[in-house]
Amino acid sequence: MPVRIDSAGADANSRLTAIRVTVLTARLMELWRRDSRDTDTAMILVAVAAITTERLTRAELAPEMRKLESQVPREMVGSANISSIAAATGLNRETARRRVNALVGKGLLVRSEKGEVYFPPGFLQRPETAALVRRILETVARFVNEELKDGTLRLSQAPRGARATPLPAPHSPGRSG
Repeated sequence: MPVRIDSAGADANSRLTAIRVTVLTARLMELWRRDSRDTDTAMILVAVAAITTERLTRAELAPEMRKLESQVPREMVGSANISSIAAATGLNRETARRRVNALVGKGLLVRSEKGEVYFPPGFLQRPETAALVRRILETVARFVNEELKDGTLRLSQAPRGARATPLPAPHSPGRSG
């Protein structure tokens, strides 16, 4: 069942929804930041993950490739660069470059000779990554359940045979140069 925005409920609960969206954002940032200790590093890691893997959400993935424990072949993912990371994070390009270089030095990111930035092989298969994704999913589920309870969101039946796209897709950080 797709989740849809109930316009009347959203209008009637706009203050409560704004507070909950703010709390959700803060909690998600806290989860991302927990292992990296600072917001800029967390944002860079999130940006690299989003930029390099977003295309997988539009691909027909084999069942084993849908699991985080499976390593995705390098040719299936996109590439990030300093410009795209800076654009996605809002960091100054030079700050992004210095931060990425530090993360490369720590082994958290890899940089190719062409300047492409990505995670080292096996990085995303670490148990800590799966635990983080689960904590994030639990946080999102709590938010959705609260919004359903308030009447801001609602479950609706998709027409038979139709593939529903219930909520607008979030803005993708994409590449920029």
